[in-house]
Amino acid sequence: MHFGKTSYKAALKVTMASAALAATAGAALAGGFEVREQSTHFQGMSFAGAAAGGRSLSSMFWNPAASNYVGAGITAESNYALILPNSETTITGGPVSGLCGVGDCSVDIGRDAVVPASYIAYRHSPSTVFALGINSQYGLGTQPDNRRWVGSIYNTSAKLFSVNATPTISHEILPGVSVGAGLQIQFLDLQKFQTTTAPIGGGLRANLQGDSIDVGWTLGVNWKPTPGTSIGLGWRSAVTHSLEGFFELSGGVPDTPIIADIDTPDKVTLSFTQDVAAHARVSGTVEWTQWSRAGNQPVLLAATGAPLLAAGRPVSVDLQWEDGWLFSLGGEYDVNQKLTLRAGGAYEISPIQEPSQRLLQLPDADRIWASIGASYKWNETTVLDFAYSHVFVEDSTFARTTANGDPATLGTGTAESSVDILSVGLKSKF
Repeated sequence: MHFGKTSYKAALKVTMASAALAATAGAALAGGFEVREQSTHFQGMSFAGAAAGGRSLSSMFWNPAASNYVGAGITAESNYALILPNSETTITGGPVSGLCGVGDCSVDIGRDAVVPASYIAYRHSPSTVFALGINSQYGLGTQPDNRRWVGSIYNTSAKLFSVNATPTISHEILPGVSVGAGLQIQFLDLQKFQTTTAPIGGGLRANLQGDSIDVGWTLGVNWKPTPGTSIGLGWRSAVTHSLEGFFELSGGVPDTPIIADIDTPDKVTLSFTQDVAAHARVSGTVEWTQWSRAGNQPVLLAATGAPLLAAGRPVSVDLQWEDGWLFSLGGEYDVNQKLTLRAGGAYEISPIQEPSQRLLQLPDADRIWASIGASYKWNETTVLDFAYSHVFVEDSTFARTTANGDPATLGTGTAESSVDILSVGLKSKF
């Protein structure tokens, strides 16, 4: 159940949801609940060089100035990533841990997903390019493979979905120097997120659901000091979403209309690509994501703006994470005029570092990426991209079971996760 203030908002939701027909809510594949899979080309190098532009329009996701490399006419790119997560979660302590001899205390909460990302650019003049990106930047989908496990009071499933439409303009201000800017129009839909259990009493579960359309910005610069060197710096701003929705209780209790703010993070990406031989290039990326913005967001009654209480305690989305980092290095080799091979690795520092920050719905931890990829030039106007990544996620422990962090809902456990990602892309020139 959702509601909006005006009819135009409802129409915009339909338009943006239609732009991501293939998307399904899936396990987040970057720190927090961010989805990193925005490019088949750069996934093949674990996103090394992602903001430096050059050979893939998808670089504009990280840096709007990167679109200025395209030639005359229209350039388009579509990418689809199949995400296959495995996340074995085990309850080891808390109110329900004593039932482990009767029921199952371990489940796989991973949920497969397909994530699309599309881009199109038009060169308006020798120095100016207009472009548009459609992405799902944030997402979360977990679902226990045994819905009758002993931890089901804490977690049956979690679903968060987003769509970004990002129109941009890039302009070459000096030979080899381009700047870019754009607007993020972001639809965020929190379909189901458990916040409390035991404080409600009677074994009832309480979920938040709501949606919002809000805006942010993106800025960037691309510098090519020599023909074989490209350096890109891009920024995607935070977006503050004022969710309108419901506090949903199990057991037939009427839903309560609520409002709640959720902040997505600022992201800054610095990348380079450097020719090291006639047919070989090396690339790197350093990325910072300001997840510390998330904080502890109260849930308010829509009718009065007063705090929503459950068993006398304020309901909130209590994240209080740290900032996330990604460091990646990769390379490409042109086998011939048609085939390019690439590979890369990355180390990602999760914004969730402490057991008290880690949720049963989101057992995130530091991870290592290992990726390979290839591009095949089908003809003068069409290039096919392929990529495969395996993500090694550090084993972790959690000391919370819900987003509210109430003492009565605390539990402890462990999580062992890994992810396989298969991606295909199509680059076209018109």
